[in-house]
Amino acid sequence: MNRKWLISIILSVIIAIAGASGVFYIQDIMPTKLTEASALVQTGNDQSVEKPVTKEQEEIIKETQKRVVQITKSDGEQGSGFLYNDKGDVLTNAHVVANTEEVTITTADSKEVTGKVIGISTTTDVAVVRVPALEDAEPLPLERKNKAGMLDKVLALGSPLGLQNTVMTGEITGLDREFDIAPFEYRGLYQISAPIQPGNSGGPLVDAETGKVIGINSAKLDKEAIGFSIPIPDIINLVERWSENPMKSLPEIQDTVGGPGEGYNVTPIDQATYIVEYFYESINQGDFVTAYSLIGSSWQGNNSYESFRKGYSNTLSVKIDDLIPKQAGKNVEVTAFITAEETVGGEVKLKKYKLVYTVGLENDQLKILAGKGEEISS
Repeated sequence: MNRKWLISIILSVIIAIAGASGVFYIQDIMPTKLTEASALVQTGNDQSVEKPVTKEQEEIIKETQKRVVQITKSDGEQGSGFLYNDKGDVLTNAHVVANTEEVTITTADSKEVTGKVIGISTTTDVAVVRVPALEDAEPLPLERKNKAGMLDKVLALGSPLGLQNTVMTGEITGLDREFDIAPFEYRGLYQISAPIQPGNSGGPLVDAETGKVIGINSAKLDKEAIGFSIPIPDIINLVERWSENPMKSLPEIQDTVGGPGEGYNVTPIDQATYIVEYFYESINQGDFVTAYSLIGSSWQGNNSYESFRKGYSNTLSVKIDDLIPKQAGKNVEVTAFITAEETVGGEVKLKKYKLVYTVGLENDQLKILAGKGEEISS
């Protein structure tokens, strides 16, 4: 069987599950760290033990997040995008804004403004949305000419599952990937290890060293930690033509697999496992403010931010060995088995923990409501 044809079939099935605004499904990993102070456990991703990001990367993340937006259609479907020029133009995926003229743009500081689609392709999964309220704002720097290389460190930003300002770290793990998902043709893609979720579509893939946007996050390989991103050099001429000469009328986008307007099929278990993963990714990045914001008010009431952060002072990194979610009434119980790299008496040791988290809604926001854990071996 033709390899490209087989890959196309597999990914078409994935999109049917993920839906029009999805990135393409994930449910594999999660983070956690056990201490007396926090009773949480800590982790990064399921591929390797990662060190916290450097100070320079923290600055890159901070500056990039300001220019990444959430895009919402009138039917509630969501995706991501980022400001790429000083005209207020936001670059995103075509499938995020397909068959609509106006969308709601939510900025990093939670302001909602209106955007108008001024360019969209029926074959390449890219589009441009003009946002007058963002005119003259400083855009993200783009890598317009040079392609990324194997194992380059990257940051994937966006709003997976509606969680704005989410950042995931990873590497370029493949080059020149290609497949077709009607009606779009994907060519020369970056394959990335950064975990992404439905809602990441259209968000920027950023070089972790230069801070330049090198791609548009566009697809996810079902339950594997494999994503795909469209390189900026391949589409920059196309999108800049739209910015110079906006389309007078927009083409209708042929229905993708699964039909129009279905949205992505995300279950409470998917959301719960992802928020635990996001928690640990934040810890590994040294972003304790975000991690602390993901736990419920009752837990926060018994654990100040200072004691929460102190509880991770001896933790270098965390790797999730296994993650087992199950429905527990209105909530989801997530059992995580992790390996933590910790400093003990001046020595670096690996410790294994079993943690059980209760994830549920608090004031209509998903939170880690409770957790308990135990060390299972050293």
